[in-house]
Amino acid sequence: MRQLVILAGGKGTRLRERLGGKPKPLVDVGGVPLLERQVLLAKRHGFSRVALLVNHAADQVIEFCAAHKNWDLELEILDDGEPRGTAGATLAAFDQLQPEFLVMYGDTMLDVDLGRFHEFHAQLPAAAATLFLHPNDHPHDSDLVEIDDDDRVVGFHPCPHDPSRWYPNLVNAALYWIRRDALKPWRQVPGMLDFARDLCPAMLQKGMVIRGYRSPEYIKDLGTPARLDRVCADLRSGKIARAGLETKQPMVFIDRDGTINREVDHLRDPAQLELLPGVAEAIKRLNESEYRCCVVSNQPVIARGECTEAALREIHAKLETLLGRSGAYLDRIYYCPHHPDRGFAGERLDLKIDCDCRKPKTGMIDRAAREFNVAIDRSWLIGDSSVDMEAARRAGVKSLLVESGYAGLDYRNWALPDVVVPDMESAVSFILDRYPRLLAYCNALAAAIHPGDLVLIGGQARSGKSTFAAVLRDALRSRGIGAVVLSLDRWLRSEVDRATGVLGRYDMTAIGKLLASLQARPGQVVSSGQVVSLDLPGYHKLKRRRVESVDTVRVAPSDVVILEGTVALALEPDASTETHRFHVDIDESTRRQRILNEYRLRGLDESAALDVYVRRAKDEIPAIEELASASRRVSLADVSDSTARSVE
Repeated sequence: MRQLVILAGGKGTRLRERLGGKPKPLVDVGGVPLLERQVLLAKRHGFSRVALLVNHAADQVIEFCAAHKNWDLELEILDDGEPRGTAGATLAAFDQLQPEFLVMYGDTMLDVDLGRFHEFHAQLPAAAATLFLHPNDHPHDSDLVEIDDDDRVVGFHPCPHDPSRWYPNLVNAALYWIRRDALKPWRQVPGMLDFARDLCPAMLQKGMVIRGYRSPEYIKDLGTPARLDRVCADLRSGKIARAGLETKQPMVFIDRDGTINREVDHLRDPAQLELLPGVAEAIKRLNESEYRCCVVSNQPVIARGECTEAALREIHAKLETLLGRSGAYLDRIYYCPHHPDRGFAGERLDLKIDCDCRKPKTGMIDRAAREFNVAIDRSWLIGDSSVDMEAARRAGVKSLLVESGYAGLDYRNWALPDVVVPDMESAVSFILDRYPRLLAYCNALAAAIHPGDLVLIGGQARSGKSTFAAVLRDALRSRGIGAVVLSLDRWLRSEVDRATGVLGRYDMTAIGKLLASLQARPGQVVSSGQVVSLDLPGYHKLKRRRVESVDTVRVAPSDVVILEGTVALALEPDASTETHRFHVDIDESTRRQRILNEYRLRGLDESAALDVYVRRAKDEIPAIEELASASRRVSLADVSDSTARSVE
């Protein structure tokens, strides 16, 4: 029999102007008194008993509950007498408490899966209490809680904090599962006693086990007019409902080193951690959107013996502190401590395993998907390496490569990103601003494309072709049509094998054979033919060399195949295949800057990069413009800004 204890004895002095003479528990929240919202939430999650601890204007609370027939619950209204603090008021009602009970504050608006919270609490019967914890956007002036890797509370850090220390961003949300027997040592303690300030730290000091339940669900104190207005706005916008774990959550998975902070080659000390420009502001934008965001990071420094778990926790505490100073937070930090290779001085053999969590494997993403009820098809991964891009592909999330860190030039894997942008700020801008507009635009185009059709996307180098192809693929899939994107840059010739002109840089013979194999797919329905398996090459930009057989892709007969690349519109499919042709346009000054940035990343200086641009402009622009004559021209700038560039 689950019991809820609501602490509702306060006068609500700060809310007096909004109460109209009512007690604080009856404050109006979107047309429904807060107390009613709390009781109905508990009832929805299987609570049958409610103990309501009141004092000020208790008669109004009693009358309100009676008018609602106590919501058909076993409801007790107890006068908590003289103010004794949150824990003191609960101790005064000790004889009415069940062996375990949930404590909720009477000025808290929440939409929490209380059953899920209880399941976590019940995992460890020895725990005296389990606290509901979450990150917030102002940890610097919040009371913080520290937990270990087993979710056991190891410290309480009340505000103000020691400026010489770094703190994890975990805030006590004032929602507790408590075992009644754990309270016995404090039954006779006189005076004020608060859960967060007094009782929980005292429990920890006595050696009692307290656990921390981390959740992104909505829970906010509405004890001031400004906070009440914010809660009501969140209710109207649907933010509260979207935050519930019963609702599928879109997530942005973020790599750490080289994406959030500067790449320093195996960061192992908090002093080495430095946020990249614009990162905190970008993550803050995600916090304010419908997206959750968490870090998924390989940390082989643990297995290599170069960093301890305690040091890594301090590194992450610094990361969360720095983000918190800008009003940003991460919903969770996941890391893999393993490393499969041996031979490092001081290495930990227990962590030298071929695990399931080390990217590009998807263990961290899979765990987050379970814990946050992630909508994989609406989620993204932002990273700086080919390993991140391969992890995104395996997990089925969309990928954004940032040109900080490795900039995708590590070539440990061959998965190509959906979009490339300069940095985290641009990545978040693409997700929140550009992508919705591009998707709406592509949805209109997709209406004319049918299963088994062929799409050719051409245009000048760095014009946004691959971005357009990726979003068009998403639009087709949203209509239930399978779609596969193939980048023709995979068939670039090695530098020593190239002929003159733009067509001479590509292996047009091999591309022609690819086209023939795609057109040979029997029919436009999967059941009418077999899936075609294609062996794909790759192009190593730094070595300027083609590498054969780096990947495979399976194409069903009903799939729309999208071939994107500078020379795509030079292809001439036979009349048996319905073909859609698009030429992607871009402002030339923007394209020029993208090319210069691209070749700087490859190690060229300003003069050499400019020389590449000038030479390519002479032999590419006229030829590619001529190919565009029979195609539909698409300017991505017409539907979004020009932050993202194509992957070539």
